[in-house]
Amino acid sequence: MNVSVSQTNAQRAEAFTAEVRSHLSDLPTDELDELLDGLGADITERLSEGDSLDSLGDAAHYAEELRQAAGLPVRATAKPAKLTTAERVERLRQRGATWFDATPGRQGFRDLMASLRPVWWVLRAVVGAWVALLLLQHPLVNGFPISFWSLVFTLALIVVSVQWGRGQWLPHQWLVRVRDIANVAAVILTVPFLAASWANISTPSVDYIVEDMSYQGLAHNGGQVTNIYAYDCAGNLLEAVRLYDQDGNPLTTMGEDEPTPPDSWVEGEDRNYAHSFNPVARDAEAWNVFPLSNAPYSDVTGEPGAPAAAQPQRTELPPLSRDCVDPTASADSAEGADTEGAATEDASTEGSATPEKPANDGSAETDRPAAAVAASSSRTPPGQPASR
Repeated sequence: MNVSVSQTNAQRAEAFTAEVRSHLSDLPTDELDELLDGLGADITERLSEGDSLDSLGDAAHYAEELRQAAGLPVRATAKPAKLTTAERVERLRQRGATWFDATPGRQGFRDLMASLRPVWWVLRAVVGAWVALLLLQHPLVNGFPISFWSLVFTLALIVVSVQWGRGQWLPHQWLVRVRDIANVAAVILTVPFLAASWANISTPSVDYIVEDMSYQGLAHNGGQVTNIYAYDCAGNLLEAVRLYDQDGNPLTTMGEDEPTPPDSWVEGEDRNYAHSFNPVARDAEAWNVFPLSNAPYSDVTGEPGAPAAAQPQRTELPPLSRDCVDPTASADSAEGADTEGAATEDASTEGSATPEKPANDGSAETDRPAAAVAASSSRTPPGQPASR
């Protein structure tokens, strides 16, 4: 029993001596060993006699007494250890909690802000989605990226933010850090987000509408084609030309959904002309036969008159080349040849019907030249004088 108590006292004395040594750790080792030599045995003996450690006082106070008794200088104050970021944040949180607990008004404000935490969870998700979509150069509508997929993305971030605010979906420590970083970023970006929102709400939006200047039907250099005039190689105007496109479809001046072709505006007359079918195509009701006939609108009734053949700005053009044959000139030549041939034939018939005169009158001499003339005339080309 005495051995057990002695060992216990020795252990207690050793622990007290070690604590005193820690308070004198600034002293050199040899000087410290000399100062504490026999301290453990002395304390063990005093404990065995029934004394207690309380009588010795605090280990730090006992170490200062030893220092003073030995005439050693006071221990220099150690520099406080450098605080980590987490410790600083925790100190700020404690100071904030202490400040809010100081008065009932501050406590009420703190409780109000705590009740608004779900609003903040939603707001930080919206701010995060806004920034992410801006970085992705998503199209904006009044300053906001509004589309189906942007709404889906925003709703997904709201769900994650609410769950993080409730302490859920954080199985790893790095996710906690991501949440904290997102909180700080959201706090910083909330101000420009609210400023942009206010600017878009307070500023009236102006939409610029660009009218489509394209025409249905035919167009040339941005202008609408209302009629077509075709000319042949010799430069003559053609009266009825049927036009088709490369696929064999009728080529018209009308739009796809238009029942009639567009009107023409004549600058010289300063009036509109309504179009109708080409006279040749009126029975077939073919809009691809050109030129179309036209009729001016009445200044009194406002209705178009009877359609007539449309007159182009240029009635004839120079031939494209010397090889072009003018159908009009050819037709005139053929008509003249037919007239002269008919006259020659009539003369021959009249000569053959004349009664013969007696031989003593020299009828053979006379008839021979007449027959020669008739034969020569029949062989003479049209339009040339008969050879004598």
